[in-house]
Amino acid sequence: MSDNQEQNTLAQAIGGDREAFGMLYGRYVNQIYNYIYYRTGNSHDAEDLTERVFMRAMNHIQKYNDRGLPFSSWL
Repeated sequence: MSDNQEQNTLAQAIGGDREAFGMLYGRYVNQIYNYIYYRTGNSHDAEDLTERVFMRAMNHIQKYNDRGLPFSSWL
């Protein structure tokens, strides 16, 4: 996914498009899981926390403000 495609997908997700959010999920789930697993060292905790990250992101995506940082930083 190019930067332009990501920006369009992000705008759609902010507008309430769940399929667009699913595309963002697909792009970032492994990255977020790996980060959490590295920090916790426990696969079960990493799975639970990754789920929590994306549930909170889905519920608060309308509050996302582009500050020039990657979307993964917001996650």
